[in-house]
Amino acid sequence: MNAPERPTSIPVSRSTRSIPAELRPAFDDYVRQHCRSFLIAINLIAAAAYLSYAAVDAVIIPDVALLSLLMRVVLVAIGLCNIYLLFRFGQSTLLMDLLLPLHTLICTAAWFELLKHSQSPDIPTFIYASIAFIVLCNMGARVSFGGALACSLAISAVILASVVQLSPDDSRAALVFLLVYLPVLCLSLFISWTSTRNVRQAFLADVEVRRHQAELSTLNQCLEQLAATDALTCVGNRRAFDQRLAESWTMLQAHGRGFALLLVDIDYFKAFNDHFGHQAGDQCLQEVARSMVETLRHGQAQTFRYGGEEFAILLQVSNADELRSIAERLVDQVAELDIPHPHRPDAQERLTISVGVALSHDEGVQSPDDLVARCDRLLYLAKQLGRNQVCPAQA
Repeated sequence: MNAPERPTSIPVSRSTRSIPAELRPAFDDYVRQHCRSFLIAINLIAAAAYLSYAAVDAVIIPDVALLSLLMRVVLVAIGLCNIYLLFRFGQSTLLMDLLLPLHTLICTAAWFELLKHSQSPDIPTFIYASIAFIVLCNMGARVSFGGALACSLAISAVILASVVQLSPDDSRAALVFLLVYLPVLCLSLFISWTSTRNVRQAFLADVEVRRHQAELSTLNQCLEQLAATDALTCVGNRRAFDQRLAESWTMLQAHGRGFALLLVDIDYFKAFNDHFGHQAGDQCLQEVARSMVETLRHGQAQTFRYGGEEFAILLQVSNADELRSIAERLVDQVAELDIPHPHRPDAQERLTISVGVALSHDEGVQSPDDLVARCDRLLYLAKQLGRNQVCPAQA
C-alpha cells in the first residue's frame, strides 16, 4: 500500500509588498472571487455620482450646463461599456483595479476643460469639488497601490495645473487650495495602501490555511494507511481486511457486484521458522507477500495479512474458473521463488502455499462471516489433500 504523496509546498512570503510570481495566478483568482463584486459596485457608484453632478453644474456654471450634461452622458456611457466588457470578458485583475482611476483621470481633465469655458464667478469656490476625484481614485484600489499612486499623481497634476490656470492672478487662492488638497491626497493614498495591503495579507493567510489543511489531510491519510498496513509485509492488516470485506459486501447488496475471497497459508511455516529462525521467517513472509502482490498487480485485488503466516485476498472476480486459475497462478509463483524448506514433513523441500477460494454468491453464503468460514474450510481441505494446491472447485 503506497503512502500518499505530500503536497508541494509553495513558499509564502511574509512580506505584503508583492505576491510571489508562482502565486500570482492564485492571487488573481482570489481577487476575482472576493473583490470583483466590490470593484463593479464602486465603478457603478462613481459613474452615477459623476452623472448626478450635472445638476450641480446647472446651478453653479449654468452657461455651460448643457455642454456639461452632454459630456457627462458620453463619458458615463463609455465608462459603462468598459465596465461591462472588462468584468464580463476580461481576466486582468490589474486592469479591473485600475479602471476607476483611469476613468477618474479622464473625467477630471474633461471637467476642468469645462470650467475653463465658463464665465461663472463661482468657479474659484467650485474647484474644491475636484477633491472628490482623488478620493474616488483611491477608495476603490484593491490590487495595485503602485497603479493607484501613478493615477493619483496624474490626476493631481491635472487638478493643480488647472487650478493655477483658472486663478492666474491669485496665487493665494491656489496656495489655499493646495493646503486643502494635499492632506486629502495623502489620506486617500493611505487608505489605498491599507486596502491593497489587507487584500494581500488576506490572500497570503488563505494560502497558509489551505497549505496547512493539505498537509493535515496528507498526514491523516498517512496515519490511516499506517493504521491499516502490516508493518512487516507492507500489505493490508487484519483491521483493513475486515473493513474492506464489509465494504465489498455492502457493494454486493447494493449493486449485485460479486467478489471472491482467497485465504492463503504458508505450508509448514512453523517448521521453517523453528529451523531458520525468526529473521528468516520474517524475510520469507515478505517474499511471499511481494510475490502475491506482483502476481495480482494487474487485477482488481487487495492483499492482506490475515494473521501469522496466513494471507487474505479480496478479488473482483465472479467466475469460478477464473478464480481457480488465479489461485493456481499464486501457488505456482510462490513455488518459483524456490525458497528451501528441507525440514517439512512431506517429501517437498521448498516453500509452498495452500489456497482456499470462495465466491460471494456461493451456496450458503449469507454474510461476510459465512464467506470467510467457507473459504477457511476449503483452505483446510487443500492442506488435507496434500498442500501446495488450490482446493478443488467442487469441494
